[in-house]
Amino acid sequence: MIASLPCSLVELVFPPRCIACGTWRHDGADPLCSECREAINRECAVPTCPTCAAPVSPYEVSLGRCGQCRGRSLRIAGTVRVGIYRDLLGQLLRAYKYHGREELAHLLGGWLAEAIETAPWRDRIEAVVSVPTHWKRRFNRPFHAADALASYVARKESLPHVSILRRVRAGPRQIGLSDTERAANVRGAFAIRKGVVLRDARVLLIDDVRTTGATLEECAKVLRRGGAEEVYAAVVLRVGSAHSKSKILSAI
Repeated sequence: MIASLPCSLVELVFPPRCIACGTWRHDGADPLCSECREAINRECAVPTCPTCAAPVSPYEVSLGRCGQCRGRSLRIAGTVRVGIYRDLLGQLLRAYKYHGREELAHLLGGWLAEAIETAPWRDRIEAVVSVPTHWKRRFNRPFHAADALASYVARKESLPHVSILRRVRAGPRQIGLSDTERAANVRGAFAIRKGVVLRDARVLLIDDVRTTGATLEECAKVLRRGGAEEVYAAVVLRVGSAHSKSKILSAI
């Protein structure tokens, strides 16, 4: 019966709620209330490094690098993100990734696709690849955020989503590890699937969060060794500081 009512009448009787804070909102076209929309816009407006997507201060970027990535040998040529891991965006991502709010894929995936469209290397991308998880973790949690986001972005961008990476070693989770421990934890954890040959391919690597970049860099190393010419990355959120890391750990 409700489904047969005009949309405007349904929204009059059952006003839509903000997808972030749950309060009643007046504009049915936007899934966010005006307060949450303004807060997210502020979180997304932080200037970012075009190579590692770290938050940067004015004039910090030189020759496409910031203080965090300048002087390092990086296999990822450029990174975009939706925003910095802060209060409201962090809340939305945690709800999507850990608390069964899979309907947020359209919102987060849409924002990620918009961020990719702004990248100067967008037209160079030939395929989308997601950071894989180990089969044991898929057994315990069938939903994998990076894979779902990559599929959504690939459809929006009219690009193939190819499953060419696999995780060969599970290891402990990255959360709570130091930068050195993170790099060691993922070293040798990924491999190209058997039979896959990358002939000068230019691929986009998708993950939900970038902290130190250890996981993305390890995946990019495997892709480059497998024949990829260029590897770029796109993440929903970029962790900006040790303070942000502690907030992530305490919130999960």
